[in-house]
Amino acid sequence: MIKTSRATPKTARRSPKNIADAVQEKLDATPERLARAREAGQTPVRDAERQRRILDPFDTMRANRLLAPHDQKLNDIRWLVGESLRRTHQRARLDALRAVAPDRLGSTGFGPRPGLPQSEAALHARDKLRTAEDRVGPAAWPIVTRIVIEGAGVRDCRGFIPELATPWRADAVVTDRLRVALDTLGGLLGVTSGRGR
Repeated sequence: MIKTSRATPKTARRSPKNIADAVQEKLDATPERLARAREAGQTPVRDAERQRRILDPFDTMRANRLLAPHDQKLNDIRWLVGESLRRTHQRARLDALRAVAPDRLGSTGFGPRPGLPQSEAALHARDKLRTAEDRVGPAAWPIVTRIVIEGAGVRDCRGFIPELATPWRADAVVTDRLRVALDTLGGLLGVTSGRGR
């Protein structure tokens, strides 16, 4: 009779190198961002680690640690919140609705909205964007949409801070409002634990 030992399988722990590779894979350029870069006339480049990088201002802010200068992990978390907001905006399919002001969406009542795709995912994403706009507030929402979704730089948002005359102060206020907004949206978008819906 042959004895077979029934050893319990050990759970494989990921080494720090495997975790870093998984994070870098998650932070790689998404197909949507690659398509948006092609439309804007940009080409992705591969760095020394063979990761695709696009010269997007929000990605540049992450690479230069401007989202959280003293904490690399918080910098990456804020970037992931922004990337989740981009994907939610793409799921909402709002790019095809240029003729309709986004603030008028859903204000006509309940039920299917005329002229919009009937996809449940798109409707859910639109509701989540409305909740995000309410949570962030009217002072920061135009900055978040301009930088994160539309791909503009901080300098392009100086007009949202008309009360400050000096450009460097306006840039500092824009960056601060962006950071606070990304921290506020982390729980809603499912990137961080916190207040969800």
